Amino acid sequence: MSYSRRVYVLVVVLAIITASTVTAVAQSPEGATPVPTIDENPLVRDAQVYAADQGIDLDEAVRRLKLQGALGGLGAELATKERDTFAGLWIQHSPEFRIVVQFTRDGEETIRQYIENVPFADIVEVRTASVTLAELEAAQAAALLAIRELEIPVNSGINVFENRVEVYVTDRARFYAALREANIQLPDHVVVVTVDELSTPETDIYAGLALSQCTSGFSVKNSSGTKGITTAGHCDNSLSYEGTNLPFQGSLLGGSYDVQWHTAPGFTVRNLMYDGTNNRYVYSTKHRDDQELNEFVCKYGKITGFTCGYIIDKSFDPGPDYIATFIRIHRDGVNLSEGGDSGGPWFSGNTAYGIHTHGIGDDAAYMAVNYISDLGVTVLTE
Repeated sequence: MSYSRRVYVLVVVLAIITASTVTAVAQSPEGATPVPTIDENPLVRDAQVYAADQGIDLDEAVRRLKLQGALGGLGAELATKERDTFAGLWIQHSPEFRIVVQFTRDGEETIRQYIENVPFADIVEVRTASVTLAELEAAQAAALLAIRELEIPVNSGINVFENRVEVYVTDRARFYAALREANIQLPDHVVVVTVDELSTPETDIYAGLALSQCTSGFSVKNSSGTKGITTAGHCDNSLSYEGTNLPFQGSLLGGSYDVQWHTAPGFTVRNLMYDGTNNRYVYSTKHRDDQELNEFVCKYGKITGFTCGYIIDKSFDPGPDYIATFIRIHRDGVNLSEGGDSGGPWFSGNTAYGIHTHGIGDDAAYMAVNYISDLGVTVLTE
C-alpha cells in the first residue's frame, strides 16, 4: 500500500472513532438511561428551524443568527447612555433582515458613534417614535401600581414595536367598570388589550431531564463548588430524578424571580442541555439587558418539545407578585408552552437565555438567566 493510501485510511479511521464518541448528560448510580450525542454545532439546528420559518436557505439563516449574536448589549447601552431619546431596538426578519433602532429625535446622528466597525452596521435602520423606552417603563410601573389596588388579575407588557404599554385583561367591561369605580385613569401611552386567557405557571415535568415534577433547568454551582440543577420556582420543592431525591437548596419566587435549585447526589452535573435530538454544551449566558427584541430563541419542554420563537417583549409582567422583567416569546401558529414545560432552558446556540416560567395562550415567558445568580449560584459554562 502506498504512503498516501495509508495516510488516507488512517484519517478515515480516526474520523469514524471521533464521530462515535458519546458524552452523557448525567450518570445514575444504576441503570443510567442512554442519552443522545453532543451536538457540536447547535446553532445549525436552530438555523434549520429559522430557515424554514423565514423561507431562506441554511447559510443565510446561520449568517443572520451570527449577526444576532454580534449585537451584544447594544440595546442596553443605548438605554443607559441615550435614555432621553432612545425608544427601543429590535431585529426585523422580513421583508428584509434589519436592525431597527428608534429614537424620539436625532436618531441618525446618535447611532453613528455606536455602530462604527461592527458587522451589522450596513443593516441598521433608524426610526422615530413619540416616547422613549424609559417613559414607557415609567408608565407601565404607574399603571400596574394603580391596577393592583383593584384586585383584578392582569398581565402587562411593553410593545416597543408600537411604542406603547399594554395591559392584558380577559373581561374588558369588568376592568373598565372597576377603573371608573376607583376613579383611576391609566397613564398616557397605556392601552388595554382583551385576551382569551392570562399567563399561567406551567407545573408538570421534563425539559432537559424528566423530574418528578416540572423540568430541569440550567446546571449551577455555589461558591463552595457544590453543583446542582435549577427549575422554575413555582414548582414543588420536593423533586426527584430517576427515583433519586434532589435535595432542595433554595428558591426565589416573586418580583423578577421564578427559580429554585437542588443538589443532585449520585449524578454528574454537567454544563449541558437537551434540545430534543442532541445534547449541547452551555458555554455562555446572556443577561436580560443584552437580549434584544425579535431575537430568535429556542427551548425544550416536555410537552411542546423543541420550539423556537421571537422575543416580542422584555418587560412582561406575569401577574400578582411579579414585576415587569420577564421575557415573552411569540411565533405565529406555534404553541410554545404547555403544562410541564416549566423550568426548561431557553437558549440560542450554546448560550443560555432563561428559564421557562409561564404560558400565555400559545406564547411563552421566561425568567432571564442573570437572575439565577441571586440564588447564590452561577450557571455552569465549562
